[in-house]
Amino acid sequence: MSTRERILAAAGNLGYKANRAAQQLRTRRSNVIGLLAGDLENPFFARLVSLCTAELENAGYECVLAMRRQGEVSDLHRLQALASSRVDGLLIWSETLSETRTWLEESSFSVNAVVMGYRISVCDSVEAALGQGVEDALTHLIEQGARSIGYVTPASSLGSTGDPRVGIYHDTLARIGMTPRIYTYPGSAGTPEAARIRVEQLVSEERPADRPDALLCFNDMTAIGALMGLRRRGLRVPHDIAIVGCDDLPLVSQMDVPITSISYPLEEISRTAVRFLLERIALPEQEKEYSVLAPRYELIPAPLQVRESSKMQPFSSPSVG
Repeated sequence: MSTRERILAAAGNLGYKANRAAQQLRTRRSNVIGLLAGDLENPFFARLVSLCTAELENAGYECVLAMRRQGEVSDLHRLQALASSRVDGLLIWSETLSETRTWLEESSFSVNAVVMGYRISVCDSVEAALGQGVEDALTHLIEQGARSIGYVTPASSLGSTGDPRVGIYHDTLARIGMTPRIYTYPGSAGTPEAARIRVEQLVSEERPADRPDALLCFNDMTAIGALMGLRRRGLRVPHDIAIVGCDDLPLVSQMDVPITSISYPLEEISRTAVRFLLERIALPEQEKEYSVLAPRYELIPAPLQVRESSKMQPFSSPSVG
């Protein structure tokens, strides 16, 4: 048994616990990271927090969480509270242009930070190639024979600078001469109820010949709501209307009609963001200026996972033997 192992064994037998305050005085580090994320009622953010926390714990760090509440206009005050705490660094979810991003670009704060979801020039950042994923999803639906593709989205997303979904949707449809059809709903993208109600309205208000035969959905919770809405109105997915979601949450592959989804690479984003942050924290004090290690950026693919919900094949009843 090595000396280290004997010391650890003795400490365990005596019930010794490390003095965090003493460690902080010696190392000038708290071994705590602040994480700013969206509302945890949205499974996407619950998974993000779980992945980041696991990566940090494996590296010996604790995590302090702040999250934007549903309907909250800005989370800047939450970020500022984290930055003013004794944290060694910040992991920040920010996928659109916001007060948070503006503050990061304009402030002279000294905390190490990594932004997830949006490229930013002043600190390390990592994002998904969501625009390419959306284009691939639309191309897939067109190749499946879709003649009219609707876009189902929370109304609040249409005013977000930085989210590529609606822009790619318009550009792709314009290129092939297809008319855009946007169906918005109020409230949060984290729950399926509002999307379900909106899709039920779509079915009730539009004649069968006028309805889209495919729906691109803002995220997987929207897609689940769309699936429920269509089923409640007696329509079949994908035979009457096909569905594509976004995020590829584990749940969607387990639905009775598995949902095609743009696979948002949360595991790789979380892993890369934590690596970027810990590498910067580990720099000697004299090298911590960004002029020494320039802000890094990584773009991670977001491939389309094709499942039953978008396979627009003619429906046929099973033959009776």
